[in-house]
Amino acid sequence: MKLTLSAIVLVTLVGASACRRDAPAPTKSAPADPPRKLTLIHSAAGKPVAGTDVEATAEGLPPHRKVDLVWGTVDGGWVIEDHFRFRGKRFTAATRTLSQAVVDADGRLSVRFKVPEDYGGVHEVMVSDHGVTLAQGGIEVSPTFQMSPSEGPVGTPIEIRVTGLGWRTLDSTWVVNWDNREVGWVSATDTRGTATARFRATGPVGDHPIKVYTGYMGQGYLNYEQAPNAYLPRPGFVFRVTSGTAVTASAHAEPYQRVPAQQQEAGKAAIAVSPAQGPILTRASVAASGLPAGVQLSLVWGTQAGSRVTEAGFSPKETDLARVKADANGQLNIPVIIPDDLGGRHTLSIRSGDKTLAETIFVVETSIVSISPTSGPAGTPVSIHLKGVGWTDFDNIYVATYDNAYMGYACGFNSQGDVVVNFTAAGSPGVHLIDFYPGIYQGPPEGQQLYRLPQLTYADDHPGNKIPALRFAFEVTRP
Repeated sequence: MKLTLSAIVLVTLVGASACRRDAPAPTKSAPADPPRKLTLIHSAAGKPVAGTDVEATAEGLPPHRKVDLVWGTVDGGWVIEDHFRFRGKRFTAATRTLSQAVVDADGRLSVRFKVPEDYGGVHEVMVSDHGVTLAQGGIEVSPTFQMSPSEGPVGTPIEIRVTGLGWRTLDSTWVVNWDNREVGWVSATDTRGTATARFRATGPVGDHPIKVYTGYMGQGYLNYEQAPNAYLPRPGFVFRVTSGTAVTASAHAEPYQRVPAQQQEAGKAAIAVSPAQGPILTRASVAASGLPAGVQLSLVWGTQAGSRVTEAGFSPKETDLARVKADANGQLNIPVIIPDDLGGRHTLSIRSGDKTLAETIFVVETSIVSISPTSGPAGTPVSIHLKGVGWTDFDNIYVATYDNAYMGYACGFNSQGDVVVNFTAAGSPGVHLIDFYPGIYQGPPEGQQLYRLPQLTYADDHPGNKIPALRFAFEVTRP
């Protein structure tokens, strides 16, 4: 008998209701000879977590049969269409073979395994003989949370590593509070339940409570004891801020993850750009081959122009960067300065009239122009200037916190990637932190408030380009 779950497509959209359980999956009619019971005994004091030892036993199986021990799970994650549309989450049932074993002469099977590092929640475990399920059972995997370090001065990077976050609506999104103020949300959608939330220590010397709540819409569910998923842990930590500061610069951008070089060919022609990503005004080199010799060609930069908040909307826009001719061998190699433009993917094309001969991609990274001033008394007007902010559903915004408290978000589309954020310095004398986190501008329209909030697991699980955080510091001085 084939496993029923493997035939069911499981789809979770980020707009599902917070106060209901996911609807039960439809099932096929039971087979004439149902599977035997697979008993699962684990070593954990509470619910098992990734790495827990489990003993699986079953009786009444065909003697001397070599069988597979199979783990039921899901595949999927964030859904991006056309490189810019964010469509939420989608998952499909899947299985993994954990090990193989041989049934003894009495038809009894006993095999040990460790709970895989995977999405949390209920997983089927099956004994399978060439796709036919002989025995089955279930095990519920609980999430884990570990914080490091536990103390340090203002500006100390803090990480909360999570494993076993669920894929279902109510188990998949978590929220970090610092001093009872929301810092941002945590997910592990594309990373099979494992990710690391990153933020910085701030505030006066002393202990600061950190609480991790469930919150499918990006806000902490405070009365979680009465929630449909009250069985999940809601861990708490304490970070001790010590004297001094770990801040070494008033502004810095974390490193971008490298985007794989992309080359597209049209006919015999080919083009490549080096480097393939960087901030605006990057000095790059474009090399092409297989071109018609001695013919006037154009090097064309492709972008988008407009916005999502006007009736006119947005549309592709192209600009000629250079007029070029290939040599007698059909090759060219020319320098190019990347335009001051939106962040994200841009096409670089070689054209002959209206015909595209070759095309490749350059990725514009967000860069920091300035924070000004960097110190002053409370009430000082402060301005942060960025270039190369993106335009897609998932990198059109940065979301700001001030001393680990949500401040708001900034968009870059209407201003073609040029973003200026103005605010007023606040707080007691000392160093105060302003952090810009990736967020999601928009997605499925079912009222999801997760969008436009700071995603703390941006480095592991942000949809699309996994753009980095931007870090700033302002010193409030005495009047």
